[in-house]
This record gives sequence, structure tokens and C-alpha cells, in this order.
Amino acid sequence: MNDVSKANFWNECYNDNNTGWDLGKITPVFKDWVDKLDKKSKILVPGCGNGYDPLYFASLGHDVVAVDFSEIAVNNIKSKLKAEKVNLKVIKYDFFNLLDKYKKEFDYIVEYTFFCAIDPKNRDQYINITHKLLNDNGYLIGLFLPFQKKISEGGPPFAVRKNEIKKKFVKKFDLIENFSHPLSINARKENELFYKFKKK
Repeated sequence: MNDVSKANFWNECYNDNNTGWDLGKITPVFKDWVDKLDKKSKILVPGCGNGYDPLYFASLGHDVVAVDFSEIAVNNIKSKLKAEKVNLKVIKYDFFNLLDKYKKEFDYIVEYTFFCAIDPKNRDQYINITHKLLNDNGYLIGLFLPFQKKISEGGPPFAVRKNEIKKKFVKKFDLIENFSHPLSINARKENELFYKFKKK
């Protein structure tokens, strides 16, 4: 298995343009979601990649933290930041050590292509960390994928299943809603679902 837990693996992906998850723009589902938020919020985007989503969130006045341990990804975002004056903090850091910096701090965590990129054995740890990073009224908003991939195929991206998500998250979160989002891009319409969880 590829060592997805090492920054070098992801740096090589960026160097080789092996970035199939990257839409090159704000994710339509998250644009729709954030455009409807009725108050300024503190938002965390783990595994933020080239940062189109956090940059857009910050442009609306939200207080945003974008995290990635790929130096190339972080530098890509920072180069875009030079042209924009927004409240976006970009940090090169391993998400799994993020409790060293933040606890109970975020209103929202936005999950997109991170859960499926990490080693599946770390998924419970991911859930525990997101729970501790959110404030008591916090939410995890996510697009989870790929549902149609065989688990035996490995990854990244590593396959996800609805029953696994429900079983794992229910320990720490209440499921508010999940559905096939009409704004999912065509290539992923049958392969991803939108989830909204509230911290217990």
C-alpha cells in the first residue's frame, strides 16, 4: 500500500499532477452550503489541498483554518493568498497532531476527499479528533466518496460504505442529514453522498 500517512507521497502526487480530486475551483456543493450560512463562523478544512474551498469561505468573511502536510499544497495556497486579503490561516501540519494546536474551537469542519485519502485504519482516530476540535455546538459537513469502489482495490482513494460511516460516526455525532446532492459534479454523482453531523 502507498504510504499515504507521509507528506512525501502527497508531494509526489502534486509534482506528477496526479490530483484527480482537484476541481480547480470551489466545490459547488460547499459553495451552496456556505452561501446559506447566516452568521460568520470558524471553519476548519483538513487536507485542504490547493485550497479553493477555504479561500472561498474566507472571502465571505468566515474565520478559516486550512491544514495540509504537503508543503507543495500549502505553498500553492499561500501564493493565491498574496492576491487576496482574507482571514485564512494556512498551516503545514499533520491533521492527526492538530489537537496540539486547537481544541473545541471550530463551528464547522468541512470534509472533502480527506476521509477517503487517509489509511482506513486511522478513520476512528479521525472521528475522535474532529469531535475534539469542534466546539460544543459544532458540525461536520462532508462529501464522502467513493461508494462504488471495491474495498479490495485499496487506495487512495479508499472505498467508503454507508454502514461503516454510520457505525463509526454515531459514537461521537448525531446524523442530521445525508443524501445524494444535486450539485455533485457529474463524474461523482453516483459515487458520493453529502453528510451533516452534529457533535454529541
